[in-house]
Amino acid sequence: MAELRKALSFLPFDNLVTYIQSGNIVFDSDLSSTECSTLISNTISQNFNLNIPVVVFEQTNIIEILDSNPFKKLCEVEKKFMSFGFLDDYPSKENCELMESFSNEKEFIKITENIIFFYCTIGFGKTKLTNHFMEKKLKVSSTMRNYNTTLKLSTL
Repeated sequence: MAELRKALSFLPFDNLVTYIQSGNIVFDSDLSSTECSTLISNTISQNFNLNIPVVVFEQTNIIEILDSNPFKKLCEVEKKFMSFGFLDDYPSKENCELMESFSNEKEFIKITENIIFFYCTIGFGKTKLTNHFMEKKLKVSSTMRNYNTTLKLSTL
């Protein structure tokens, strides 16, 4: 993450910090989310020869996502089963309904706008409802973050 932080330090961002090793970057900018995403994606491509999707959310959005979590009551019992999928675009209503139809008694999925709320009591290592699976069904790119990471990102 130190190399990523160094590469991004040349961009028009203030107060740049990285959080854990999964690509979480927090910064201040007057640019739009789309502009930030493009700059970050291009920088990663140029510096690391990686073509990966970059999803940018404002901190206020992350706070709203935590507040609107439809599985908030379940999280009061066990937070480790909760994750959030941050989507790079808005999936179609039909694709959202299709993905939500995979919910069952142990795996709960709700999609609102560009967020996947996923509560998985069997554990993320055992589920067949992986991020890759969800991306294919929704036809958008996603990056998943667990509850604790999402909560921390809301405070940085």
